[in-house]
Amino acid sequence: MAVERPMRLLVLSNGHGEDLLARTLVSALQARAAEVGVALEVWAFPLVGEGLAWTASEPGRRAVPEPLGAAAEERGGRPWKVVGVQAAMPSGGFLLEGSGGLWKDLRAGLLGLAARQARSVRGLGRQADWVLAVGDVVPLAAGILLARRPTVFVSTAKSERIRGFGRAERRLMRRARLVFARDPESARALADAGVPARYAGNLMMDALEAGPLPEAATDGLVVALLPGSHADAYDNLAVMGRVAMAVAACWPGPARFLVPLAAGLDPVRAQDALASGGWRAAGGPPQEGPGAAPAAEAGGRWFETGSAARGGPLLWMGQGLFGSVLHGCHLVVGLAGTANEQAAGLGKPVVTFPGPGIQATEAFLADQRRLLGEAVVVAPPDPDAVAREICRIASDPAAYRRMSEAGRAVMGRAGAAGRMAGQIVAAFGGGEGPFGPAEKIRP
Repeated sequence: MAVERPMRLLVLSNGHGEDLLARTLVSALQARAAEVGVALEVWAFPLVGEGLAWTASEPGRRAVPEPLGAAAEERGGRPWKVVGVQAAMPSGGFLLEGSGGLWKDLRAGLLGLAARQARSVRGLGRQADWVLAVGDVVPLAAGILLARRPTVFVSTAKSERIRGFGRAERRLMRRARLVFARDPESARALADAGVPARYAGNLMMDALEAGPLPEAATDGLVVALLPGSHADAYDNLAVMGRVAMAVAACWPGPARFLVPLAAGLDPVRAQDALASGGWRAAGGPPQEGPGAAPAAEAGGRWFETGSAARGGPLLWMGQGLFGSVLHGCHLVVGLAGTANEQAAGLGKPVVTFPGPGIQATEAFLADQRRLLGEAVVVAPPDPDAVAREICRIASDPAAYRRMSEAGRAVMGRAGAAGRMAGQIVAAFGGGEGPFGPAEKIRP
């Protein structure tokens, strides 16, 4: 007697932040499928970068790509397979953001990579039953036009609060089985255009696992420094090191600065970037004093300035504790996309500025300001100016409360992953979707 194989879900995501969001949703999907007796086999295909968020043992912790077809024990027990073709590109996915990103990617083999990925998506589509696309229109198009399977789309990149979806995007989304918009305004606009769209919450707020921080990391004013997850993070971090120095100079009490380094970034290069901003590796954890062994707490390291012995500022940098840092800080200095939005959603005021890299441009930050409203302040690209904004907000309870409330309101509450998972699993089984029954796809 033949044994029915599990339902195969091909997950397409295009970016480090999108990989983390897709991973969060997949975990909820697997839990929901198990509850209702649906056997689910997940194939994760990260389209941008090396997909380290999928191969890490914990979200945000650095890992190396696994071999295609690795057994479960070789995957570290992860309940999904990483499939397809991955490669890091110089632009980090921001190939149209200026600074020659497109040309650099073309020279690095972008066209060849895209062709190999397209062939891989087509081949995997012949074996998959459904596609889950997370990010912008690129994974959606890959699911519908290349994999040619019923597709669920989680739209994370666009919002009606910034600018509406184009005609071609709406036409493509009308071919999806379910579309989850990132905010109610976008869901209403898409539904009015005939897209099977709904709002189930913002998935970003579920991808924030919290854990313990190193001792002494929350003494005094605690500022998170978010340099981003792409190649320009090192240049961003060098500037942020100088911002931290300026904050310590204008803040009257003790100050701590926390850097949750993204998976895929090199801690040695990041340490060199901090050194260029005046930070040096501390001799030991703060409570041990000078002359101790090199400090390494919670997978990270402490850094100090020349005034550390006199109770000066301290900085901690490590990987794998992104959610913990956001939960534990008071404010954020961010040159990131998704991470800035998650910080705002937790009620942490965000101060940003045009950075030296390709992501945090003036146009990008103007969009982020429209999206997050009063939750974010865009300062001039000067460390002293950024520091003044941090110290102003931290010393003004009314301003802090106003920014905190604005961020929580615009990003929504957590729990979207569970709500989305329930609706997706119902669609798998032919349950009612937002605009009529979803056709059951048989293996």
